[in-house]
Amino acid sequence: MWTSAAVGLAAVAGAASGGAAAVAAPAIGHGRRPPLVVGAVLDLTGPGAAEGQAGKKGMDFEVRQINAAGGVNGRKLEVQTCDTQSTPSGGAQCATQLSSVNSHVVLVLGSLPSTLGAVPHLSSSVVGISIVPVLFPKRGTNMFQMGPLEKSFVGPFIRAAKAAHVSKIGVIYVNEASGTAQLAAVEGAAKAAGIGVVSEPMDPSATDVTPELDQLTAQGAKAIFSATIGSADTAVVTSYHTLGLSLPLVMGAEAVSDDFLKSLSFPIPPKLYGIASMAVGPGFSGPITRAWSSLLPAYQKFARQPLDNEGTTTIDSVCVAAAALAGTHAGPGGRLKRYLETQTVRCLGSNLQFDQVPGLNVVTGVPTALAQAGPSVSDGWAAVRTGF
Repeated sequence: MWTSAAVGLAAVAGAASGGAAAVAAPAIGHGRRPPLVVGAVLDLTGPGAAEGQAGKKGMDFEVRQINAAGGVNGRKLEVQTCDTQSTPSGGAQCATQLSSVNSHVVLVLGSLPSTLGAVPHLSSSVVGISIVPVLFPKRGTNMFQMGPLEKSFVGPFIRAAKAAHVSKIGVIYVNEASGTAQLAAVEGAAKAAGIGVVSEPMDPSATDVTPELDQLTAQGAKAIFSATIGSADTAVVTSYHTLGLSLPLVMGAEAVSDDFLKSLSFPIPPKLYGIASMAVGPGFSGPITRAWSSLLPAYQKFARQPLDNEGTTTIDSVCVAAAALAGTHAGPGGRLKRYLETQTVRCLGSNLQFDQVPGLNVVTGVPTALAQAGPSVSDGWAAVRTGF
């Protein structure tokens, strides 16, 4: 589940979560030492509730596996959750409330609005681990971003487009930071691959983007990438369905969730794809493939739904937190921060680091793949493709 090259950690049940067990620490019963309590800022109600509940399942799964294997250096891991109600003010209140947890670790698992509300109110004595991919925390701060930079996510899409001989990609993007960052990543990767790009902006609150999609197809786009987030994801797929388009539609990482598929009021389009932070399909090393082969059925049994990006990112977040706690013998915050800044954490066979992006505490090493939505919600996003 998690290992570190520098510090021997408590053995973890690799069969359950797919990771290799590390060197066992001295056995200490849960009852002898107080549990390590990690804070979790979550959107459990409000507009972000679906994503928040999905993320909570991933968090609960990983905590359960860690505790089943003996905890963190023999101490049970517990989570104190706080509901932001999907608002910035709720995020601020949760950050203040959770800054006193004894682990000195707070998982910031909300969407962008609640996360932006939470971050300024986290105590400097704790380490925050966020799943938002556009937070871009600076080196030297106590925040760490589990969502990789967009340029590492678009690779599987560009490779699939190249393999399918797509000559021009159309990008519809929300005209704000998350959308422009994804657009820039697609443009850069496509240029390197010799693929043309046309783009159309959209208002983040728009519900009908059929004119924008019409414009992209009129300009010769043979595949569409949706550089959107939140309700804009739904607007794009709904408009795509309304127009009866049949060219590949590729969603950004946030949309690769089972709850997003459930929210669609029409049959899942047969050529709906997404960038998945999951190591399923060809092209991964043996240790990663074996880890994920064990993880997927174990998570399905636990959550009663396929694993998606929401679950994967929170699993990785808990894994990283547990590794830092084990490697520093539970903190304090400054020591946890230095650990994450300098050490490699092994989660599900992948080596995760926060020191590879100049000037930023942003993770690298997260596996990515092009996933295709199944014909039904129960199929999830596990059907991985190398081409359209």
